[in-house]
Amino acid sequence: MKTILTLTIILSHLTTLSSLANPQTKTSQETTTAQNQSKQAVATQRLALCQYCFWTGERKIGAIHGVIQTEAGFIGHREVTLVKFNPNITSIEKILKQAKADGVATAIYLDQPSKLPGSHKLTNYRPAPASDQKRQLQGTPFAKLKLTPQQATKINAHARSNPNKAIKYLTPEQRKKINR
Repeated sequence: MKTILTLTIILSHLTTLSSLANPQTKTSQETTTAQNQSKQAVATQRLALCQYCFWTGERKIGAIHGVIQTEAGFIGHREVTLVKFNPNITSIEKILKQAKADGVATAIYLDQPSKLPGSHKLTNYRPAPASDQKRQLQGTPFAKLKLTPQQATKINAHARSNPNKAIKYLTPEQRKKINR
């Protein structure tokens, strides 16, 4: 009887404590992802790469390790992909090397062109319309989800070519919404 009473008291305390807890408590994976994104947001640098098609640029450049976010846009009449990256993970030179290998870098624009010979000053950039952003997501189950800009960049890079890799950037709740 004493054991049952003790268990009842413990359960009562646990119930009370859980009701006081924040109902929107994040999972450890979500907390880690949020912390990583916060750290990356603080350390980002940007550049723009010119190419024949910014849809291809967003897809291929977004897949590069260390690239945090991409955006389709224009400098003058040229299509470019604006890239935010973490310089603690990658460098302008590594991004440019991979982008050239993928055929999505015919010119490079930097805030400080003196950092790289042959680069141009990043000015007069304007984003493409919303309908041209993250084009690879359109028509996929991922398009129905509310994604962070960082998630959208990485998932856009893999949504059509490797959906299983794209899923790795989703939270458990987002996976449930697309039944994965």
